[in-house]
Amino acid sequence: MQLLVDADCLIAGTLAPSGACSRLLDLWQAGEFELIVCPNLIGEVRRALLHPRIAGKYDISSAEVDQLTQRLREESLHFDDPVDPLRVVTADPKDDYLVALALAASADHFVTRDRHFDNVHVEGLTIVPPRHALKLVEGRA
Repeated sequence: MQLLVDADCLIAGTLAPSGACSRLLDLWQAGEFELIVCPNLIGEVRRALLHPRIAGKYDISSAEVDQLTQRLREESLHFDDPVDPLRVVTADPKDDYLVALALAASADHFVTRDRHFDNVHVEGLTIVPPRHALKLVEGRA
């Protein structure tokens, strides 16, 4: 199974010791599914985790962020950043690249907690919340 997991879920999974996002990261690291990434997505995760407010609140070091981003680079399915993606995420156009990435990678599912994807309907794209993705990966759905 190949999943595109939104930066928000990757960040939440890194910072929270429990929950669906954390469990998804554990399952990815255990090889239970393939994670789809692109440079823009990795950069988004890195910038958020290194933001002083987040790094200070969650006591995450730059070395830990480096380790995560290295794993994302080495152990994921890499695609180029989408160029000129379709404008489909009207509530947050900067996330259009995620829809384009999911389609280009033929992702089985796009995993996100962001509500602005609730009204996005694109043929060939299945958007699921982290809890549903967890059930799919664990074979409970």
